[in-house]
Amino acid sequence: MRPTTIMSLITALVVGLAVTGMAVWTLVDRAGGRFWFFWIAPLIVGGLGAWLVMLTVQYWFKVGKLEVKGRPKSE
Repeated sequence: MRPTTIMSLITALVVGLAVTGMAVWTLVDRAGGRFWFFWIAPLIVGGLGAWLVMLTVQYWFKVGKLEVKGRPKSE
């Protein structure tokens, strides 16, 4: 597995978790005087962040583990 792939997986995981965390914080924080319809934006962004995390995890389990293990050696 190439180092750029590993860095991309880690970056996607960190960005996805950060975006999901900020979306939850924005949804819970009621201090701002926003319009009533702004509740949907954190849900959409939170879904996008969760999707990015799940995509990264699924890539690791389906492709990444096989690339790290490598080809079996024939003796």
